[in-house]
Amino acid sequence: MTKGSLRLALVLFTSVLFFIGCKRHGYCDGSDCVCEPGQKCEFECDAPPCHVDCIGDNPECYGECANGDCSCGPGSDCEFTCKAEPCHVNCEDSNCDGECGNGDCTCERGSECSFSCKSGPCHVNCEGDNDRCDGQCANGSCSCGPDSTCFFECTDANCAFICESGSSCSATCPGGTPGTQGCQFTQCAAGTATVCPDGETIVCGAPCPGD
Repeated sequence: MTKGSLRLALVLFTSVLFFIGCKRHGYCDGSDCVCEPGQKCEFECDAPPCHVDCIGDNPECYGECANGDCSCGPGSDCEFTCKAEPCHVNCEDSNCDGECGNGDCTCERGSECSFSCKSGPCHVNCEGDNDRCDGQCANGSCSCGPDSTCFFECTDANCAFICESGSSCSATCPGGTPGTQGCQFTQCAAGTATVCPDGETIVCGAPCPGD
């Protein structure tokens, strides 16, 4: 083999290793799946329990949770689905979409999050400094920490909302009665929550839809 051929072979081999290291399709079978820092990962759950941990700086990290936890580390962009409840999602200083089921969804300080609820109870906790924190609650509570913008949806007319100081909070209760038990702000730092003319939205420190 000539020096040129050897050099080409080494380049091709290095390129293959780089591709494998940056894009991994994994199966979780009663185990933990870990996406190492800087990698792109996609994990499917073959059999519960399944836990997914995107450690940090992951430009793409997709995973299925099942009877377990999914976490999105700092600087990551994550998307999690819930294959089998319970499913818990935690997002740390990241951009994170997650599906909870019979569990908790937590958007840590500085993160941007969007949470859906597979089945209740589902609790959403936006800890603060969240420019975007949207979530579905069911038979649970949705809380919006200080200096955040939050939009909540109660899917079963059995929710309580919290809106802390400096935050703009909106909540909808399709099929419910905003402002009554099961669809109300139990804490509104901005003052009194307002029931909007559309009949299904209640706001705290935020305008009604269309205003």
